[in-house]
Amino acid sequence: MTIERQAVRVTTKRGEARGIQVTEETFEPSGLVVAVVGELDIATAPALRDRFDTASQAGRHRLVIDLSGVSFLDSVALAAIVHAKQRLPEEGRMAVVVDPSSYVMLVFESGGLGKVLDLVETRAEALDRVTASRPRA
Repeated sequence: MTIERQAVRVTTKRGEARGIQVTEETFEPSGLVVAVVGELDIATAPALRDRFDTASQAGRHRLVIDLSGVSFLDSVALAAIVHAKQRLPEEGRMAVVVDPSSYVMLVFESGGLGKVLDLVETRAEALDRVTASRPRA
């Protein structure tokens, strides 16, 4: 695996620092793990969406999104994640790592996204799902 870490920092209108840390790891075949730490909201989600778009353009069609380090998630962040799934080719696969007892899982469940996204508890489980020879039924 190749690892690249990048901190994405944004500021509020009052100049207060807000941000997320994004770590990317590539794997074969055509895979990318994007791990996020921090709060994903209207200020930080566009940076994540840009990362997903870049990955799609680079031909990465197996995507693991690790949100186990995310403490807050809003509808803009949800839209970025759903958009990433929609951009995958037919043979593409995506799994999202979420702590089952977290606020983030509550947001996914409240929005009914557990039916649309493959939500798992661990990165290892996510990697198994996206690299399996056949998609999960």
